[in-house]
Amino acid sequence: MKHGPLDAELVRIHPRVKVFLLVCTAGAALGGALVVAQALLLARVLAALFHGGSREAFAAVPVPLVAGVVAARCGLVWWERWYPAREATRVQQALRAELVEAAGRGRIRGAGPAPAAVVAVLTRGADALDGYVSGAVAVLPQAVVVPPTVVCTLLLLDVPSGLTVLVTLPFVPLVLAVVGLHTKARTERHWRVLLRLGERFRQAVGGLTTLRVFGRQDDAARRIRAAAAEHRVVTMAALRQAFLSSFVLETMTTLAVALIAVPVGFRLLAGDMPLTAGLAVLLLTPEAYRPLRSLALRFHASQEGRAVLEQARRIRAAAPVPVRPAAPGPHPVVEVPSPALTPLVLDRLTVGFPGGPPVLREVSLTLEPGRCHALTGPSGAGKSTLLRTLAGQLAPLGGEIRIGSHPLPYVPGAAWGDVLGVVPQRPHLFAMSLADNVRLGRPGAGPDEVWQALAAAGAADFVAALPDGPATLLGDGGAQLSAGERQRIALARALLRRPALLLLDEPTARLDGQTEQRVLDALRALAGTERTTVLVVTHRPRVMEHADTVFHAAHGSVDIRPRLREGQPAW
Repeated sequence: MKHGPLDAELVRIHPRVKVFLLVCTAGAALGGALVVAQALLLARVLAALFHGGSREAFAAVPVPLVAGVVAARCGLVWWERWYPAREATRVQQALRAELVEAAGRGRIRGAGPAPAAVVAVLTRGADALDGYVSGAVAVLPQAVVVPPTVVCTLLLLDVPSGLTVLVTLPFVPLVLAVVGLHTKARTERHWRVLLRLGERFRQAVGGLTTLRVFGRQDDAARRIRAAAAEHRVVTMAALRQAFLSSFVLETMTTLAVALIAVPVGFRLLAGDMPLTAGLAVLLLTPEAYRPLRSLALRFHASQEGRAVLEQARRIRAAAPVPVRPAAPGPHPVVEVPSPALTPLVLDRLTVGFPGGPPVLREVSLTLEPGRCHALTGPSGAGKSTLLRTLAGQLAPLGGEIRIGSHPLPYVPGAAWGDVLGVVPQRPHLFAMSLADNVRLGRPGAGPDEVWQALAAAGAADFVAALPDGPATLLGDGGAQLSAGERQRIALARALLRRPALLLLDEPTARLDGQTEQRVLDALRALAGTERTTVLVVTHRPRVMEHADTVFHAAHGSVDIRPRLREGQPAW
């Protein structure tokens, strides 16, 4: 919904914006009445001054009435600036809070929207919403209410003048519609260029050490300069179009006012029109075009605001969706059974990203408790997407997930998260000590438990070699560690949780054979003591050999290949 007066994303972010629009409409109606009253009173005062003197002018219209109307309009003008600015601030706060939460949820689990898009919307984008909410949305009721009120008054005062305004007035929104066709495309291109510039800068800063090592920092700088030059060209083109459209609209409204002012002047000179009516027409005619001119001045800000809301919608769609309790219905909210004791059933499950085609369709399989299950298949077959769906990062596109006989969408999301351990393919480490990164799995864990988890994940050797051991401070993302070392830290974090269901995405892909065997031994020990159910996405034959069951994903479906051998203990 982008073509109505309110963007659907704006209503979702700040539901009270509908109330805001109603209040602005009431203010516009009051403003239209005050405009007409002020013009008529001033016309009577000026006519009395022309025909007589100050005494006759004061006698023609009560001074307190004129002062009251002027004071009321001044107060309304102040309110029209204060109230929309306050609501725009609330919308900005709501947007920033939601995006920070969504982006943080995705980064913690190794998924989610692109950081450059989040930063652009949180900074430049949120500021652009000020011009949209306090500008276009707030002025729109005035553009709808005030012109008809003024036109009706002009028709009562002077029919030719009223008809002239009635004929010329529709040309202003017509020009806005024509300009809007070009502005929308330019605004979208401007945001694409801005996001590309932000992403290149972020990548260059994040990989600055690597670029310096390989001597490629100059190439990165040239790419950033090229993106900045493109952004400058697009910005100047948008400004040029904004100035040109404003000039056209100002010229049109000025000519329209002149079409009325010149004939009214000649008629007043000829004595064919009362002075009071002529002055009222001259005072009211610009007021008929004023709201439309204000809307035109804010038109480009409104288009940028809509582009920002579209980016916010995409960020929200890309962020992982946590499993939440459903609305009251036929399924009661129940306590989550442990996946370590109860089979996890995927019943005709269809998975994929919101707004995109399904990746896997009609997947029906059972994860037996206390066993290790391997999921393999070619790249792009949907293995990681299925894993994210089980972790609650993506909502199923169809079918359901059950723990025993309990459908997963109807159980508390927090309780489901408590029994999970997730190690994504590209885990994220935070700018804190290595031990604190591991302790995120279980904040109350002591130093000995952290060290045991590191040892179980095959990370004890390289952690002991660090200058401060587990107390070593890591930069954002753990840039000073290799990919395999970051993977083992994330695995230690998951092992520290002692989860009932452990979801692993290529946990040994970057490990040597000896370290891989130590990790497999740790998983076997964890499953043996805690009866943890393990689902691991892998291409490694050694992992599949140790799995009780192997699932193969290909061509949009999953085949089951039992691998439990006689005499082999289940994990």
